[in-house]
Amino acid sequence: MDSMKEQEQISPAEETVIPPTDYIPVLMYHHFAIRDMGEGNGVVTTQAELRAQIASLKEAGYEFISLETLDRLLQQMEKKRNQKTDNEGKSLGLGQKYVCITIDDGYLSNYELAFPLFKEYRVPASIFVVTDSITQQTGLKKFTWKQGQKMVDSGMVKLYNHTANHIPIDMEIEEAFLLAVAQGEQALQAHLRQEGCKALAYPNGRFTLYAQKELEKMGFDLLFTVEHGVITKQTSRYEIPRIAVESGWDGQALLEHIERAARKSFVPGKR
Repeated sequence: MDSMKEQEQISPAEETVIPPTDYIPVLMYHHFAIRDMGEGNGVVTTQAELRAQIASLKEAGYEFISLETLDRLLQQMEKKRNQKTDNEGKSLGLGQKYVCITIDDGYLSNYELAFPLFKEYRVPASIFVVTDSITQQTGLKKFTWKQGQKMVDSGMVKLYNHTANHIPIDMEIEEAFLLAVAQGEQALQAHLRQEGCKALAYPNGRFTLYAQKELEKMGFDLLFTVEHGVITKQTSRYEIPRIAVESGWDGQALLEHIERAARKSFVPGKR
């Protein structure tokens, strides 16, 4: 009887399993460390945790993809949606499980602790850098442009725009924000030799519809938020959600959090 009552308390949404081929999770990291930072830190992940997460995703059959591959997949989806050649709904209906790794800010730990694992596991990763902080080496230690180029030359990492100053759009006028974006793009072009799509992660995930439209005019292919969720067929290339990876998550925990994010994206009001 007790087990029946427990069964009744489980909501249908919690029982819902969304096939991983129906969506794409984009993971968001920031800083890496050797020392355990304790559970729940949304900024720092240990190198051991990152290793376990990559290994678990590979064992679960996920293919790690670059932003260029993600852009191609989303443009194909967008074309079908605009031509109405696809069924309505949220399911991507992919034949493969995909996942993206993104990292914000450009800390030195990205180069010293994460980059060796990306090379070891042959995993592509994308780093959104605050360009003035790289050039001027302000705040918490960042990797240098030379180290950034070394990561790019490996074929495993590419660097993208997180603006020149990391000032969120709600803390300055929109024109100043757009100028910081343009300055960030100029710095990337001046300091790096790399090809690929044009992508931006909004500082603190903040954006306005006006800025979004202006960034599209500036030629950006992908714009990333910090909204919790996964990519579905209804996701805009200019408003991509991500899953913030927290300290204390092993590989299995990450897989469970991806499933929860998928339920949230497919079943409104559920986490």
